[in-house]
Amino acid sequence: MTFRGVIATLFLVIFSAGWFFSRLRGTLERSLLILFLLIFLYLLITYISRQVRRQIQISFDAPQRMQENTWFDDLLDEIYLNVSRAHSEKLQRESEVKELAARSDAVLDHMVEGVAVTDIKGHILLHNKSFCRFFPDEPRIIGEPLGLLAKKAGIDDLIEEVLSGNNPVHTEVTYSGGLSKTWSLLGIRTLGDSGPKSGYGIFLFYDLTEIRRLERVRKDFVANVSHEIRTPLTSISGFAEALMDGALEDPKTARSFLEIIVNQSHRLNSIVTDLLHLATLESGKASLVMKPVDLSSQVASILEAIREMAREKGIRLIVEIDPPNLVYETDEGKMNLVLSNLLDNALKYTPSGGTVSVGAQIFQGRVEISVSDSGVGIPKEDLGRIFERFYRVDRARSREMGGTGLGLSIVKHVLELLGGGIRVKSTPGEGSVFTVSLPFK
Repeated sequence: MTFRGVIATLFLVIFSAGWFFSRLRGTLERSLLILFLLIFLYLLITYISRQVRRQIQISFDAPQRMQENTWFDDLLDEIYLNVSRAHSEKLQRESEVKELAARSDAVLDHMVEGVAVTDIKGHILLHNKSFCRFFPDEPRIIGEPLGLLAKKAGIDDLIEEVLSGNNPVHTEVTYSGGLSKTWSLLGIRTLGDSGPKSGYGIFLFYDLTEIRRLERVRKDFVANVSHEIRTPLTSISGFAEALMDGALEDPKTARSFLEIIVNQSHRLNSIVTDLLHLATLESGKASLVMKPVDLSSQVASILEAIREMAREKGIRLIVEIDPPNLVYETDEGKMNLVLSNLLDNALKYTPSGGTVSVGAQIFQGRVEISVSDSGVGIPKEDLGRIFERFYRVDRARSREMGGTGLGLSIVKHVLELLGGGIRVKSTPGEGSVFTVSLPFK
């Protein structure tokens, strides 16, 4: 029903009541008619006001339901249109704000860099997930002073410099908090609308620890390669010059010098060969030729090549493979490289009368091959570095034995290529155990 319809009905009721009133002669009848008319008008006006209030309330609380309530459409059309328009604009703005916030959160949370936004006093207002990695021991970050957190890292002065000035600060800091860490810090202050004393601090943290470590490894590698290659080259050059200066006239001396030159040439060739192996493995271009391999036959073939050396040193070779007919799928050539290096090292560092053992078993769905010796062992502080290129526990002794310092590094890279791993347990003076773990297919 429309508002005009209600007015027309009310007019009709009043007109009818007036006509009846004129027909009535008694005072009592007229009084009852007037009373009835007043009660009717009161109830009607009360009902109308309630409906109007209800529809106005609905128009503000749930504009989408306005079309379901057709009471007094002609009276409330303007209110309905304005409220609907305002509601639509509000929903659109809310949707845009949510979408913008979702995009910002997605960008911030997927950044490798840690981001923090502070007020002008340095209290953290906003940060992303990566920022928590820089301060993992802090249970609460929002609202905390960034300078207080950064003080533990020794960079609180840099935070203060950013917040007190208008120039961006970009620096690299290194500190030791248990483990040495290197961070790149970029900070800038943005001015607010309330004057020079307002604004925000925006800070970007980037962890350079691994990058700097790799740079050190690269520098060490270049230095080590230069040193390792220069040593045999110096020997070759020196003895060749000695031969040219007259040593060639003495057959015995000449032969001795030539043997040294040949040995140093072989050593140089071994270094270059191992470097080429490493380059191929690290380039990702190394291909695998997987096939079933009988481990007992493989170990027997490798031991045959070192049996004479073991006999000369009086070292006992032991093989314990369970089951004896263990067959696993691998690249035979690359696994020969792994086992040869491990057995060669075990033989070199085991004194006369010692023991070198090769064992194998299937454990939790993987093939575990162990090479153990009763040799000199490896100090605890060196265990974490023995797989680095050219790293030697005893450099002088290693060179005497003809090692290149690349064997264990090659072993590690080959096993990574095969989806395996290696672990070491060693006690100085008692020996070492190298355990290779490979998928069993």
